Amino acid sequence: MKKHYGRIIGDVFFYCFSAISIICIIAILVTPARGFVWKELQKLQDIRGKVEGPQRFMKKLDDLDLKFSELTPQLLIRKRSRQMLVLSDNLVIATYPVGIGKNPVGIKLNGKDGKTPEGQYYVCKKDDAFHFHLFLQLNYPSPDDAKRGSVQRLINHHEETAINESWNLHLPPPADTALGGPLGIHGFGAESNWTDDGSISMHNAHLEEIYWLLATGTPVAIVP
Repeated sequence: MKKHYGRIIGDVFFYCFSAISIICIIAILVTPARGFVWKELQKLQDIRGKVEGPQRFMKKLDDLDLKFSELTPQLLIRKRSRQMLVLSDNLVIATYPVGIGKNPVGIKLNGKDGKTPEGQYYVCKKDDAFHFHLFLQLNYPSPDDAKRGSVQRLINHHEETAINESWNLHLPPPADTALGGPLGIHGFGAESNWTDDGSISMHNAHLEEIYWLLATGTPVAIVP
């Protein structure tokens, strides 16, 4: 009889615990608490990426017997093969798969053509609270892009001048012209042509390896 009561009590406890757990989960999903929980989970993920990502990259440097203080990083993005190379004085430090714009072939002519631009750029801003995980903003449009846009009468002289001045001052260029922007390197997947604005995408774990170590001003070359 005691064993029977004990089993009943155990079953009651199990079902009560399960019911309370389900109620808590539903409450989190349908109340403002879900935002708090999501932010905390994202915070934990970002903290992990900030520690583990650079550690993985430093391991690559160790394998090449290269010190971080000796690194002169440059990024080379090859659109056709969807690859990003991290270089230092022509030495390949790392290679990552990337994703590019939905309309991959050719130079970018305007903000709505779905193309990834081609040319010489640099990282002009970093955003670790971006909606696609992390964001290394490139200073697109460049003066070359602005000149092309001016010839095509997509932008006016004032807009072209503002873009040129931003380039010279190493500031993010205007993002409200017909040329589009802001555009850069972000997370949420690689190896396909999927970005609407022509940004370059990476797997989150790969982006975490370089994001925390690259400084603004890092050169970025994008080639066909």
